Amino acid sequence: MADKQELDRMNRVAEYINRYYEFEEAVDISKQNKEYLKTYIKDDAAVAKEFGLKDKIFKELGKIGAGAAVLGITMLFIFGMSAWLLAIIVAVISFVLGIVVVYVMQNMKLNKEKEEQHEINRGIQEQIEILDGRIKQTERQCEDYRKGLEKRLDFITPDYISSISTIKGFLVSGEAETCEDAVALYEQGLLMQKMTDVMSKSNRKPLDMDFKKQKEKFGDPLAQIRSQRAIRSSRF
Repeated sequence: MADKQELDRMNRVAEYINRYYEFEEAVDISKQNKEYLKTYIKDDAAVAKEFGLKDKIFKELGKIGAGAAVLGITMLFIFGMSAWLLAIIVAVISFVLGIVVVYVMQNMKLNKEKEEQHEINRGIQEQIEILDGRIKQTERQCEDYRKGLEKRLDFITPDYISSISTIKGFLVSGEAETCEDAVALYEQGLLMQKMTDVMSKSNRKPLDMDFKKQKEKFGDPLAQIRSQRAIRSSRF
């Protein structure tokens, strides 16, 4: 393990970096909260679709039709079968009036829900505006802290701040004696990874296994072996 002085240097920088990420996390959480609040905002079309005015009226048609039929039958009992035309007219009128009444009542409920949603939208928008101000303030604090952070990094570049835990691990494990050595080991690992990626992504063409073409291009290795064997045999 590296000496205490080097570990203290590493820990100080790690604390600075962790503080920076606290600002970033605060910004991210506020933005997530903003997106969450937006889900509560609905326009009139969305409210109407969710309310389902037509569906509610269709559900009431059975009750309205049953009531109209009962009214028509009641008139037949009272005035006799001779009043069948009047009974039908009254039943139809009551059916239509029933639909109108249900429509008016449900439409009133829909309008009330729209008004409530408008109030909700205003309240949510106020919360979003407050949150926007908080996000801008935190973003400014985060940027100011980052600028100050760069001045405190004596052995690591800003590009590596997200890898401070890995770099610190080299120091704690004893693989590196100084903070600079730990950074060098990290950079060496990055270089090896890049080389591995380049090799794995190589676009080399597969070997042409047409033996006739290969023989024309490189010659016949068996002929060379036979020739060398014949030369050795002639010497004895």
